[in-house]
Amino acid sequence: MSKLSAGRLTISAVGDISLGDHPVCAGIGMRKAFTERKEKVLSGVAHALNDSDVCIGNLETVTSDIGLNPYWLPSYEMRGSPSALKYIRAAGIDILGVANNHAMQHGREAFNDMVKQSLDAGFSVIGLDEGGRARLETIAHENGEESIVYSISTRPEEWDDNPDDVPYSLRTHTEKLVEEAKELRQQCSGFLICSMHWGLEFLDYPGPDQVELAHLLIDAGVDVILGHHPHVLQPVERYKDGLIFYSLGNFAFDLWPRATKLTTIAKVKLVKGVMPDYECVPVEIRDDFTLAIASPSAAEEIGNLLSWERYMALPDKPVDEQDYYLRYRNERKKFRYSSYQYFLKNAFRYPPWFFIQSLARTGLRRLTGT
Repeated sequence: MSKLSAGRLTISAVGDISLGDHPVCAGIGMRKAFTERKEKVLSGVAHALNDSDVCIGNLETVTSDIGLNPYWLPSYEMRGSPSALKYIRAAGIDILGVANNHAMQHGREAFNDMVKQSLDAGFSVIGLDEGGRARLETIAHENGEESIVYSISTRPEEWDDNPDDVPYSLRTHTEKLVEEAKELRQQCSGFLICSMHWGLEFLDYPGPDQVELAHLLIDAGVDVILGHHPHVLQPVERYKDGLIFYSLGNFAFDLWPRATKLTTIAKVKLVKGVMPDYECVPVEIRDDFTLAIASPSAAEEIGNLLSWERYMALPDKPVDEQDYYLRYRNERKKFRYSSYQYFLKNAFRYPPWFFIQSLARTGLRRLTGT
């Protein structure tokens, strides 16, 4: 990347990117979509990704075929094909974050291969850990200043037996996370952008602890927080001199509830000494998993979901984190029932080996309560 103008930076940012299949979509999800439709998955919105200095996304599937058994559901699900990386790179995404709760789903060797495959495809990769500090992507400006982009996950590690020593930037202590931001601010002469995997799924507003952490990070010197993980859009907040996207929702993903199909491309304009400016390009994920600029009615819904005023006007904001978690449990239950409906509706589309395994796993979970 050539050096950018002094004191200025424009960013495009998107939410969760899956190149593989959600467990309920095994054999009919994103991996198949990219295999069959290739660059057409993103071609409808590529023009909105290419008009910024950098474009940032969160890669939330292990993109590696190491260890893959294509007929075994646990091996296949949430695993992207490295061949699909070229399509999201060609669409305009420059920087991929790999710090998230699916990073270790298929083991360390596959994770390391994903990083290599992403670098070979021309991406800058953020979210790796180096001695307890996140690896940075630095962006040079003409006057010698450097802006920094880094990626963090606060979600619990689900797959690795040694969560204290995972190779991605997992942070479980708020104090250390804020201290890291302060240290980065000291070495950052330009703009400081944090890509953050946090929060709880399917809730269209942040929790109390999330808002508190966001404010602490802005106070520590972060200019822009780009949030993801909930799979739905959440409001955008202007706080002091910073900008907080609590959740950018999905971008390329094979979930089925309507709220998970409404998304956005955030466009941020940073100028030294000026409050960050932004706009959001409304985007819809179609039923065939291709992306398109949203219809007027969907764009209105998206604008409402992103509205901080909507959040502030909520009559029943969660009183504490326990209240917020109980709401998440309720949304998770709704999602589970919707997954059964989706599975049955699409039963004829599944490869028979995945259909049988899905039925068996669902039955086992019902029997054991897990």
